[in-house]
Order: sequence, then C-alpha cells, then structure tokens
Amino acid sequence: MFTLSTAAGSRTATRFAIVATAGALALSLAGCAGGRGGDTPAAEPSSTAGTTVTAFALVAPENESDFGWNQAGLVGAEAAAAELGIDVTLVPDAGWDNAETVLGQVIDSGAQFVVAHASGYGVAGTSVARAKQTPILIQDAGENIPGQIAVTKTHAQEGGYLAGIAAAMTTTSNTIGIVVSADDINWFKMSAGFAEGVYSVDPSIQVLYTSVGPAEYADAAGGKTATEQLIAAGADVIFGMGDGATHGYLQAVEAAPGVKYIADIGDVTSGLNDPSVLLTSVLWNYGPTYVQAIKDVEAGTFGSAGYELTVGNEGLTLQQTDNLTAEILAAIDAAKAGIIDGSIVPTPAESADEVKAVVAAKGA
Repeated sequence: MFTLSTAAGSRTATRFAIVATAGALALSLAGCAGGRGGDTPAAEPSSTAGTTVTAFALVAPENESDFGWNQAGLVGAEAAAAELGIDVTLVPDAGWDNAETVLGQVIDSGAQFVVAHASGYGVAGTSVARAKQTPILIQDAGENIPGQIAVTKTHAQEGGYLAGIAAAMTTTSNTIGIVVSADDINWFKMSAGFAEGVYSVDPSIQVLYTSVGPAEYADAAGGKTATEQLIAAGADVIFGMGDGATHGYLQAVEAAPGVKYIADIGDVTSGLNDPSVLLTSVLWNYGPTYVQAIKDVEAGTFGSAGYELTVGNEGLTLQQTDNLTAEILAAIDAAKAGIIDGSIVPTPAESADEVKAVVAAKGA
C-alpha cells in the first residue's frame, strides 16, 4: 500500500513513507510514519514549543505526475527530511473532500509537524492545528497563529520575470503565449511578471494570454486545445501553468515544430519525448522552507511569522537547460540582481484583468 526508501540524515536514518491513496489512510497510515505516535489515539492537546521534531507529514491533493504544485511539495518534503535526518509521511492524492480528516490522521499517527500543501486546505489546517495543538504550514492565504499556523506565500512574479527574459531572447516569431488552467493567484502573479520580463527585452513582442477555465487544473484535453490555439496565432514560446493540464500543453508543443516550452513549479523533463523543446521551468523549491519551519517549531517560534519563496532566497529559480545560452543567462543574472536590490519590482497581479492590463501596457 506504500513504499519505503531509506537515506542517511544528520540526526537519524530518514524514512520516507508514501501513502499510495488517501483512501488507504485508515488502514495504513499508522504504519507509515516513523517517530512518535503509532496508531495510539492522540493525547490531550499540549504546547508544541520546544518540540524536537522526529517525524512530519505532507498532505497534497494530487501526485507528482502533475509536474507542478504537487510534485514540488513532495520533492521539497523529501529533501527536508533528508537534510534533517527525520521521518516524513507523504500523502499524495488526498483530494479535497476529507482534508480535515486526513490532516488529523497523520498527526494521530505521529507527525509533529504537517504541511497542508494546497491553498484550499487552509481552513481545515487551521481547525486541525487548533484542535490537535500541532503546527501546520498552510499555503497562500490565512493568518499566522503562534505555535499553530504559519503561511507560505510565493513571490511568483519574480520567477515569471526571469522566465520572460528567456522567452523574449528565444522567440523568432515575436509572439509568445501564456496559458493557465485556473484562476490562481500565483499564476496571475507569474503571468504578469512574465509579461514584464518579456517587455524588458523588447516591448514590440506580442504576448498572448489565455485560460483553460476557472478551475481546470487537471484538464489535459483543454490544455492541449488552448495551447494549440496560441501556437496557431503565431506563438513559438509557450509559458504553461497547469498542474495536470500540463500534459496537454506538452502534447501541443511537441506536435509543433520550432516551439519551445517554459514550465512552472516543477520539472517536466520526464513527460517529454523530446526534452530539447524545454526552454526552462520556473522551479519552486520548498525544501528550505520546510527545514526552516521545522527548526522554528523546535525553537518555539513557529507561527510568529510566515515564509516566502523569492528569487533572493532561491525559493524561485530557473531550471538549467541547453537552450539557455550564455547571453540569456547573463541577462537573467542581471535581472535577478535587480530584483534582489529592489531596482526591478515585477507586478504581483491578483486577477486575470490585472494580468491583461500588464500585457496591454507592454512595459510602459
């Protein structure tokens, strides 16, 4: 029902436990997580200040095959567990309907810290953290509560800006496409930053923006159709944000000679028949955030402040590929320095209308 692998760590041997499906939780979860708890019912809630974390968990709505959000969380949790030498229980495919139950079960099974890896888990995470007196890291929105809740936010516009520079220096048709699969604030931020990055190189480039739908994260067929439409309109670089819809983006790009693809959040290489079509990906690295959050739990300071993924702290980076020439890399490095020193401030759009306004402004 799950698989285990072992890696050496700084405190103890690290054990990764992966629960194959959320439906298997009731039967298998207690045996998955190392550390304290087992299948013993939770004790009375107590303060987490000064707790030594020997086991934590990450709960995600889908799995790593989305090449995006879920992949980044799962990979980040494994990296954090390996660095700290502690146990981690990974629960992919948890879906959306039973988040509070799943979060409670991983705590009852020994997790002393939990990552609720979806913005839609914020309410459930806050409720469970209060009831169980166990620290939970939530995403994008919510309030920091000392000892219980901390919020991770992403300056996605910064990574988008760097990717826009790469796109502008790659296009030969002078037309670049952005496709998103949902009304997602991180993708609004990233899209706006991307357009501004394009225009910083050449404001005459045409940027096209389209959406698969308001919440079509996993719609591969819709993603393929939307991408084909951008390519038909002349785009020879596609920036795709989609989770499962990414599969459709990749199909459309690989079927169109000469078109390059920019991914978001994760590494799509394994999903490509021809990896040479990948220009880059805006990678989101959650590992250091999870490490810091666990250290803060142990210091008794968790929840006093939130966490951020930025270009400056390398929570946001561009994936290296052979398509990133020395000239492109030099331009990216210069822009990165500008973002860090504050001389470049990409727009953190919060809606599709704001993205379209940035696109229409063409860097003005």
